[in-house]
Amino acid sequence: MELGVVDVKWLEKLVILLVSLFLLACGLSLFAFAMGWEGRALLNWLISLGDTPFDGAVIGAALLLAGLYLLAIFVREQREVQSIVQETELGQVEISLRAVANLVQRVAREIPGVRDLAPIVKVSPQGLDVRVVAQVAPGLSIPALANEVQTLIRGYLHETVGYPVHRVMVEVRDIRPDNKAKFD
Repeated sequence: MELGVVDVKWLEKLVILLVSLFLLACGLSLFAFAMGWEGRALLNWLISLGDTPFDGAVIGAALLLAGLYLLAIFVREQREVQSIVQETELGQVEISLRAVANLVQRVAREIPGVRDLAPIVKVSPQGLDVRVVAQVAPGLSIPALANEVQTLIRGYLHETVGYPVHRVMVEVRDIRPDNKAKFD
């Protein structure tokens, strides 16, 4: 299943690269035309596409498909789950992922040695996936600190939100002695 995700990401990057290069070329050409470049070679090539309709149709179809693909990526990302819903005896309780991220941030900052952190919360079929990018104090055992962060976040979210936590990933981005740490 991971292989399929990697393949789609690779295809998305390729389409974005190709469309970006095309738009860059179009913008550069338009700028050059506006500055007085006559662009005979480019104009002759565009006119010649009328003589070979197959070439023009292939290029047009490729651009159309690339545009539709990018639009589909945009729409799919807009429909991502932004909250979790819990069913209770009295009805539904909806908790935004932003609220869950704020809970993660609050509880993890109480751990001695954690200077700053940025949580990212997503919903998977197995439960919540939490990724914490942290800055920690020097001189601590990073594996032990990461284990404490994972255990505390998992337990706190399970107790507070009541939604299963699939995994908690910790990425130590920086080691700083003070609270003035900044993420790049």
